[in-house]
Amino acid sequence: MSARRSISLDWERNLKRLERQLPAPIARLMRELMKNLREAQRQLEAARAERDARWQKLQTQLRRDAARLLRQLEKAVEPPRAKTRRARPRKRGRARRSAVTPEASA
Repeated sequence: MSARRSISLDWERNLKRLERQLPAPIARLMRELMKNLREAQRQLEAARAERDARWQKLQTQLRRDAARLLRQLEKAVEPPRAKTRRARPRKRGRARRSAVTPEASA
């Protein structure tokens, strides 16, 4: 790993030395090109991250839709259930009083 690091440092050192030897307009142009390259790399990484997020969202939606369609298909092909009689609904609360009570008419 240290050999790799020294190669990287040698490359950077050689690039700096070359920049110093170049005429000023060309050195500025080179620095500007490097800056533009870094910006393009940043934009590329951002676009990749956005693409991955969109893909993940699309994949999730497709899985959800496929599961829903499978449930609908299973429901459509399952044999019909035997019909059962419904029980009478229970009466709730106390029994109702008649509208006219003997005490109320007196």
